[in-house]
Amino acid sequence: MRLLGRYQGRSGEIEIVECSWDGTRIYFEEGVRQSQATPDGESVFTYVKLMDELLHRSANILVLGCGGGNLATRLAHRGKTLTIVDNNPISFVIAHKFFGLPDDLNCMVSDFRRFIYQDDTLYDAIAIDIGGPGFQFNDEFDVETCEAIRARLAPGGRIVMNVLVMNDIDPLPDRIAARLAGDSLKVWVVDEQGIEDRNAIIACIPERQLNARPALADAMRNNYNEQWSIRRGRLRNRDLAYGSRNG
Repeated sequence: MRLLGRYQGRSGEIEIVECSWDGTRIYFEEGVRQSQATPDGESVFTYVKLMDELLHRSANILVLGCGGGNLATRLAHRGKTLTIVDNNPISFVIAHKFFGLPDDLNCMVSDFRRFIYQDDTLYDAIAIDIGGPGFQFNDEFDVETCEAIRARLAPGGRIVMNVLVMNDIDPLPDRIAARLAGDSLKVWVVDEQGIEDRNAIIACIPERQLNARPALADAMRNNYNEQWSIRRGRLRNRDLAYGSRNG
Protein backbone atom coordinates (compact mmCIF):
# COMPACT_ATOMS: atom_id res chain seq x y z
CA MET A 1 0.00 0.00 0.00
CA ARG A 2 1.07 3.57 -0.67
CA LEU A 3 0.57 6.38 1.84
CA LEU A 4 -1.22 9.32 0.23
CA GLY A 5 -1.62 11.56 3.24
CA ARG A 6 -1.49 11.80 7.02
CA TYR A 7 -3.66 14.23 8.99
CA GLN A 8 -4.54 15.03 12.58
CA GLY A 9 -8.28 14.85 13.15
CA ARG A 10 -10.35 15.56 16.24
CA SER A 11 -10.53 11.86 17.14
CA GLY A 12 -6.93 10.99 16.31
CA GLU A 13 -4.53 10.50 13.42
CA ILE A 14 -5.99 9.88 9.97
CA GLU A 15 -4.07 8.11 7.21
CA ILE A 16 -5.13 7.74 3.59
CA VAL A 17 -3.50 4.84 1.77
CA GLU A 18 -3.91 3.48 -1.73
CA CYS A 19 -4.05 -0.27 -2.36
CA SER A 20 -1.63 -1.41 -5.07
CA TRP A 21 -3.77 -4.41 -6.08
CA ASP A 22 -7.00 -2.60 -6.97
CA GLY A 23 -6.38 1.15 -6.68
CA THR A 24 -8.95 1.67 -3.92
CA ARG A 25 -8.18 4.08 -1.14
CA ILE A 26 -8.64 3.46 2.58
CA TYR A 27 -9.42 6.05 5.25
CA PHE A 28 -7.81 4.90 8.53
CA GLU A 29 -8.59 6.74 11.77
CA GLU A 30 -6.39 5.68 14.67
CA GLY A 31 -5.68 2.50 12.70
CA VAL A 32 -9.37 1.64 12.19
CA ARG A 33 -10.64 1.38 8.62
CA GLN A 34 -13.50 3.87 8.30
CA SER A 35 -13.91 4.03 4.50
CA GLN A 36 -12.61 2.23 1.44
CA ALA A 37 -13.49 3.36 -2.06
CA THR A 38 -12.23 4.06 -5.55
CA PRO A 39 -10.75 7.52 -6.21
CA ASP A 40 -14.16 8.65 -7.51
CA GLY A 41 -15.86 7.60 -4.27
CA GLU A 42 -17.42 4.22 -5.13
CA SER A 43 -17.41 2.39 -1.80
CA VAL A 44 -16.46 -1.27 -1.46
CA PHE A 45 -18.68 -1.55 1.65
CA THR A 46 -22.05 -3.20 1.17
CA TYR A 47 -23.66 -1.13 3.91
CA VAL A 48 -23.09 2.09 1.90
CA LYS A 49 -24.90 0.60 -1.10
CA LEU A 50 -27.74 -0.55 1.18
CA MET A 51 -28.15 2.91 2.69
CA ASP A 52 -28.18 4.45 -0.77
CA GLU A 53 -30.93 2.13 -1.92
CA LEU A 54 -33.03 2.64 1.22
CA LEU A 55 -32.90 6.39 0.52
CA HIS A 56 -33.96 6.14 -3.14
CA ARG A 57 -37.36 7.81 -2.56
CA SER A 58 -35.88 10.90 -0.89
CA ALA A 59 -34.76 14.08 -2.64
CA ASN A 60 -33.57 16.40 0.15
CA ILE A 61 -31.33 14.49 2.57
CA LEU A 62 -29.47 15.46 5.74
CA VAL A 63 -26.31 13.34 6.06
CA LEU A 64 -24.89 13.14 9.57
CA GLY A 65 -21.26 12.05 9.32
CA CYS A 66 -18.80 12.40 6.46
CA GLY A 67 -15.57 10.43 6.89
CA GLY A 68 -14.48 9.63 3.36
CA GLY A 69 -17.80 10.97 2.07
CA ASN A 70 -18.63 7.79 0.15
CA LEU A 71 -22.35 7.76 0.98
CA ALA A 72 -22.72 11.47 0.22
CA THR A 73 -20.86 11.08 -3.08
CA ARG A 74 -23.10 8.21 -4.12
CA LEU A 75 -26.26 10.14 -3.21
CA ALA A 76 -25.03 13.27 -5.00
CA HIS A 77 -24.44 11.26 -8.18
CA ARG A 78 -28.12 10.25 -7.97
CA GLY A 79 -29.15 13.90 -8.01
CA LYS A 80 -30.04 14.24 -4.32
CA THR A 81 -29.88 17.60 -2.55
CA LEU A 82 -27.59 17.14 0.44
CA THR A 83 -26.58 18.84 3.66
CA ILE A 84 -23.58 17.06 5.21
CA VAL A 85 -22.63 17.55 8.87
CA ASP A 86 -19.37 16.46 10.50
CA ASN A 87 -17.49 17.86 13.49
CA ASN A 88 -14.12 17.06 11.89
CA PRO A 89 -13.34 19.68 9.22
CA ILE A 90 -10.41 17.70 7.85
CA SER A 91 -12.85 14.97 6.78
CA PHE A 92 -14.35 17.28 4.16
CA VAL A 93 -10.87 18.12 2.84
CA ILE A 94 -10.01 14.42 2.60
CA ALA A 95 -13.32 13.48 0.98
CA HIS A 96 -12.87 16.14 -1.70
CA LYS A 97 -9.18 15.42 -2.32
CA PHE A 98 -9.08 11.62 -2.26
CA PHE A 99 -12.64 10.28 -2.68
CA GLY A 100 -14.35 12.47 -5.27
CA LEU A 101 -16.85 14.27 -3.05
CA PRO A 102 -18.43 16.95 -5.31
CA ASP A 103 -17.37 20.51 -4.54
CA ASP A 104 -20.84 22.06 -4.66
CA LEU A 105 -22.38 20.27 -1.68
CA ASN A 106 -23.47 22.00 1.53
CA CYS A 107 -20.87 20.87 4.11
CA MET A 108 -21.36 22.01 7.71
CA VAL A 109 -18.71 21.68 10.44
CA SER A 110 -20.64 20.96 13.63
CA ASP A 111 -21.33 18.36 16.27
CA PHE A 112 -24.36 16.51 14.91
CA ARG A 113 -26.37 17.01 18.10
CA ARG A 114 -25.74 20.75 18.17
CA PHE A 115 -26.76 20.98 14.52
CA ILE A 116 -29.94 18.97 15.05
CA TYR A 117 -31.06 21.13 17.96
CA GLN A 118 -30.29 24.41 16.17
CA ASP A 119 -31.50 23.54 12.67
CA ASP A 120 -35.11 24.22 11.69
CA THR A 121 -35.07 22.70 8.19
CA LEU A 122 -37.26 19.70 7.42
CA TYR A 123 -35.73 16.92 5.31
CA ASP A 124 -37.16 14.09 3.22
CA ALA A 125 -34.63 11.78 4.86
CA ILE A 126 -31.86 11.74 7.42
CA ALA A 127 -28.89 9.44 6.80
CA ILE A 128 -26.68 8.72 9.80
CA ASP A 129 -23.19 7.26 9.45
CA ILE A 130 -21.26 8.44 12.49
CA GLY A 131 -18.56 6.61 14.39
CA GLY A 132 -14.88 6.41 15.11
CA PRO A 133 -12.49 5.57 17.94
CA GLY A 134 -14.27 5.55 21.29
CA PHE A 135 -17.69 6.44 19.84
CA GLN A 136 -20.54 5.24 22.08
CA PHE A 137 -23.74 4.82 20.04
CA ASN A 138 -26.01 4.22 23.03
CA ASP A 139 -24.87 7.43 24.76
CA GLU A 140 -24.73 9.64 21.66
CA PHE A 141 -28.17 8.55 20.43
CA ASP A 142 -30.15 8.88 23.64
CA VAL A 143 -33.91 9.37 23.66
CA GLU A 144 -33.78 13.17 23.52
CA THR A 145 -31.33 13.22 20.62
CA CYS A 146 -33.33 10.67 18.65
CA GLU A 147 -36.52 12.66 19.18
CA ALA A 148 -34.76 15.80 17.94
CA ILE A 149 -33.57 13.93 14.84
CA ARG A 150 -37.08 12.67 14.09
CA ALA A 151 -38.42 16.23 14.49
CA ARG A 152 -36.31 17.30 11.51
CA LEU A 153 -38.26 15.01 9.15
CA ALA A 154 -40.78 16.37 6.66
CA PRO A 155 -44.10 14.47 6.44
CA GLY A 156 -43.41 11.06 4.92
CA GLY A 157 -39.73 11.30 5.80
CA ARG A 158 -37.43 8.44 6.79
CA ILE A 159 -34.27 7.77 8.79
CA VAL A 160 -31.56 5.36 7.67
CA MET A 161 -28.65 4.70 10.01
CA ASN A 162 -25.50 2.59 10.09
CA VAL A 163 -24.62 1.13 13.51
CA LEU A 164 -21.91 -1.22 14.72
CA VAL A 165 -23.18 -4.46 16.25
CA MET A 166 -21.07 -6.67 18.52
CA ASN A 167 -22.92 -9.95 18.01
CA ASP A 168 -26.33 -11.54 17.40
CA ILE A 169 -27.66 -10.73 20.89
CA ASP A 170 -26.49 -7.12 20.94
CA PRO A 171 -29.64 -5.03 21.69
CA LEU A 172 -28.11 -1.81 20.35
CA PRO A 173 -29.69 -1.61 16.87
CA ASP A 174 -33.19 -2.36 18.15
CA ARG A 175 -32.87 0.05 21.05
CA ILE A 176 -31.67 2.97 18.89
CA ALA A 177 -34.19 2.11 16.17
CA ALA A 178 -37.07 2.30 18.67
CA ARG A 179 -35.82 5.67 19.90
CA LEU A 180 -35.54 7.04 16.35
CA ALA A 181 -38.90 5.65 15.21
CA GLY A 182 -40.96 6.83 18.16
CA ASP A 183 -44.63 6.01 17.68
CA SER A 184 -44.83 7.21 14.07
CA LEU A 185 -42.33 5.18 12.05
CA LYS A 186 -41.94 1.46 11.32
CA VAL A 187 -38.59 -0.22 11.95
CA TRP A 188 -36.61 -2.62 9.78
CA VAL A 189 -33.06 -3.83 10.32
CA VAL A 190 -30.82 -5.02 7.49
CA ASP A 191 -28.21 -7.18 9.19
CA GLU A 192 -25.67 -9.94 8.69
CA GLN A 193 -26.22 -12.56 11.37
CA GLY A 194 -23.32 -14.54 12.81
CA ILE A 195 -20.64 -11.88 12.29
CA GLU A 196 -19.00 -10.16 15.24
CA ASP A 197 -18.34 -6.40 15.20
CA ARG A 198 -20.38 -5.85 12.05
CA ASN A 199 -22.35 -3.09 10.35
CA ALA A 200 -26.14 -3.18 10.51
CA ILE A 201 -28.56 -0.77 8.88
CA ILE A 202 -31.60 0.66 10.67
CA ALA A 203 -34.47 1.86 8.47
CA CYS A 204 -37.23 3.88 10.15
CA ILE A 205 -39.89 4.48 7.52
CA PRO A 206 -43.54 5.60 7.40
CA GLU A 207 -44.74 2.68 5.26
CA ARG A 208 -46.00 -0.53 6.85
CA GLN A 209 -43.90 -2.62 4.46
CA LEU A 210 -40.33 -2.11 3.33
CA ASN A 211 -41.33 -2.96 -0.28
CA ALA A 212 -37.80 -3.93 -1.16
CA ARG A 213 -36.94 -3.21 -4.78
CA PRO A 214 -34.80 -5.63 -6.80
CA ALA A 215 -31.96 -3.10 -6.45
CA LEU A 216 -31.97 -3.62 -2.67
CA ALA A 217 -31.63 -7.39 -3.12
CA ASP A 218 -28.79 -6.74 -5.56
CA ALA A 219 -27.04 -4.55 -3.00
CA MET A 220 -27.43 -7.27 -0.37
CA ARG A 221 -25.62 -9.63 -2.75
CA ASN A 222 -22.80 -7.12 -3.36
CA ASN A 223 -20.30 -9.54 -1.81
CA TYR A 224 -21.00 -13.25 -2.14
CA ASN A 225 -19.12 -13.88 1.10
CA GLU A 226 -21.73 -11.83 2.98
CA GLN A 227 -25.19 -13.02 4.02
CA TRP A 228 -27.44 -10.00 4.57
CA SER A 229 -31.08 -10.35 5.61
CA ILE A 230 -33.99 -8.07 6.52
CA ARG A 231 -35.97 -8.33 9.75
CA ARG A 232 -38.45 -6.22 11.66
CA GLY A 233 -37.35 -4.26 14.70
CA ARG A 234 -37.72 -6.20 17.95
CA LEU A 235 -38.59 -3.24 20.19
CA ARG A 236 -41.14 -0.47 20.12
CA ASN A 237 -40.95 2.93 21.72
CA ARG A 238 -43.31 1.85 24.51
CA ASP A 239 -41.04 -1.13 25.26
CA LEU A 240 -38.24 1.29 26.12
CA ALA A 241 -40.52 3.28 28.42
CA TYR A 242 -41.58 0.06 30.16
CA GLY A 243 -37.98 -1.02 30.59
CA SER A 244 -37.00 2.32 32.08
CA ARG A 245 -39.71 2.02 34.75
CA ASN A 246 -38.58 -1.46 35.70
CA GLY A 247 -34.91 -1.31 35.99
